[in-house]
Parts: sequence; structure tokens; C-alpha cells
Amino acid sequence: EEPPVVGGLEGMSERLRRALRFPITAGQQRMLNLQGRSVGDFFAEKLVWAALGFLLPALWAVLELAFGRSPGLTPLGLSLVGAAAGFFVADLRLRSGAEQQRRVATDGIHTFFDLVVLERLANASAAQAAANAAAVSDSPLFRRVSAGLERARMEQTPPWDELRRVADEWAVPELTDFADVMQLEEQGAGLAEVLQARVRELRDAHLSAQRSAAQEASEAMTLWMTIPALLLGVALLVPALLGLLT
Repeated sequence: EEPPVVGGLEGMSERLRRALRFPITAGQQRMLNLQGRSVGDFFAEKLVWAALGFLLPALWAVLELAFGRSPGLTPLGLSLVGAAAGFFVADLRLRSGAEQQRRVATDGIHTFFDLVVLERLANASAAQAAANAAAVSDSPLFRRVSAGLERARMEQTPPWDELRRVADEWAVPELTDFADVMQLEEQGAGLAEVLQARVRELRDAHLSAQRSAAQEASEAMTLWMTIPALLLGVALLVPALLGLLT
């Protein structure tokens, strides 16, 4: 079910996108969710970049005419190419910021787990603990979790299926594990101990992945740092070798 169309430029862009039946992939929707953006906002950015790519060659043609020179058909071709290229600039910008937003979302979800553990230790019910923890932050992921929990409460259904749905939408598998643990038992202090143990496991796995990524990045930087040293060594050896050969 598509969300309702809002007003303003974002709403106009969303209506135009639906009229043109412009598709949005699941990966793009997930990255937009991570950045707290709507599809209309994303399509509006694409239109702005496409218009900019089209108008820059046209401006060059206007300047050529102002100086009394005929620009020919070259600006028209450049405008079409620029519009096509500009239309995909928003995709590149969206993809470039996705990894950072994913790290932020992962860190945020681990904070959410810690908050739920504290709420459970304060004798809050499982559903109430999750709702209170989600209401702490105004980040996009926390807002989505809070909205899902509120919908489950209004429908009087267990909230754990909604959390699994959020995990699939946002590609956060840790949230699925969290929902599985919370569904085991919704009352008693034993759940808090089980949840604490599972949260520690998830956090340790996350830290191990972060250390591995940092080590790979460090090794890649070390490789590039050795290239200047190799070039300097070659520069020092070449004169001596040329002297021996002559």
C-alpha cells in the first residue's frame, strides 16, 4: 500500500512519479528509509539534477548566440546527455551515504536493545519495554519501530511480527533475533537475563565485524603507503644501475 501524497514540491514529485509509473527498487526504498527520506523527495532530487544537466548546455548556447556565434546542434545533444546523466546523480548520492547510515542504524538498534533490557529490569512488560525504548529517539529507525509497535497495540496483536517486518524492510537482522527472544516469554525476570545474554552476543558480533572492517581498511591504506617508498627506492637505484651499464 502506497503512502498518501503530501503537499508541496515533494507531493508534486510523488504524483508525477506515480503518473509516470517510475519504479523504486527494494534496495532504494531501504536506503531511503535509512536516511529518513520519502520517495517523493528522492524523485524531486532526480528531477532537479536532470534539469540542471539539461540547462547548463542550454546556457552555453545562449551565451554563444549573445556573442553572435551559431552554436549548432551540439548544445541540444549535450543537454540530452546532461539530463540523462543528471537523472542518475541522485542514485549515486543515495548509494554513497547508505553505508554510513547503515552503521548508524546498527549502532542505534544496539542502543535500543540496551534500553529494552533496562525497561525489563524495571519490571515493564515486554511490549511496553520495547515501546518505551523506541520512543526515546527521533531517528528514522526508532520512529519506524515505534510506529509498528503502536499499530500492533491498536490492532491488539503481538508486536513481534511487526518487528520482524521492520527488520526485513530495513535489513537489520539483529532485530529479528531480538523479536525471537522477546516472544519466548513476555513475563518474568528470566527473560531479562536471556535478553541480556543475547544482546551481549549481538554486540560482540557487531564489534568483531567492525574490527574486521577496520583492519581491512588499514591493510588497504598500508599497501598504498608502500608505493611511494618503492618509487623512491627505484629512483635511487636507477642512476647506479645506469652507471654500471655504461
